[in-house]
Amino acid sequence: MQTRRTGTVRAYWELTKPKIVLLLDFTALMAFLVPLSSINIIRLVAVIAAGTLSSGGAGALNSYLDEDIDRSMGRTSRRPIPQGEVSPIRALIFGISLIAGALAISITLLPLIAGLFILLGAAIYVLFYTKYLKRRTILNIVLGGSAGSCAPLAGWAAATGNLASPAPWLMALLVFVWTPSHFWALAMRAVGDYTRVGIPMLPVVVGEKKTAQYIALNTFLLVPLSLALVPFGFGLVYLVVAALLGLGMILVDLKLVANPTKAQAWTAFKFSSPYLAIVFLAMMLDVRLLPHYLVY
Repeated sequence: MQTRRTGTVRAYWELTKPKIVLLLDFTALMAFLVPLSSINIIRLVAVIAAGTLSSGGAGALNSYLDEDIDRSMGRTSRRPIPQGEVSPIRALIFGISLIAGALAISITLLPLIAGLFILLGAAIYVLFYTKYLKRRTILNIVLGGSAGSCAPLAGWAAATGNLASPAPWLMALLVFVWTPSHFWALAMRAVGDYTRVGIPMLPVVVGEKKTAQYIALNTFLLVPLSLALVPFGFGLVYLVVAALLGLGMILVDLKLVANPTKAQAWTAFKFSSPYLAIVFLAMMLDVRLLPHYLVY
């Protein structure tokens, strides 16, 4: 029986899955900065604070619900709950408390539609993906990716009070389509873990060779989608960055198709990891450095 240790600040921090939170916050921040020349600092701070609490709370609740499989997977066995650093009930209370804090900030300081998407992202991740999809269907990560799509919608809505422009919806769609290419590559590397615990991730069900082909196919959808943002107010800076990164993604994924090994899957995963942040940064820099008229 593993001895349970007292929870620490570091353990609770890790429970929130901070890398995921940081990426979601960054896409929300970029989406907030794109549409308007003047910045409402209160709303900016509020959307990042609420988004951080909501995403962190969702991460904690994901760890609570996945306690059984996390203990059995090498990739997740070092997380705070399996290590006994935080008890499951404390993780549950912690996660609910963070989401409650996000709700309070959203109600007080943000437009209703922004708060809606902040909380919707958490609900999709916890209830739709973790509780329902993950253990039942090969489409788990495809449909579950809609959780991340809520971040740029929340950021844009916090800045403008509406989602009337096509641009934020295309940003959200970009997050949605990027997610499978990114996560399936990780799943290829951890296919043994997922097989052991019976989670129907794509490589478990169709094999690694077929998964590599699906990753490449998905990336062939991702790249033209990223370029589809150009007519809606993004110019040369964004076009060059998105085109070059997209070409890189295609080349790396084609190498994965030719050589569907765990090592090459890891390369594809690592290459795709900064893609979303760089593309969203390019959107903001393009608008700020070379002002355009965004299509509303």
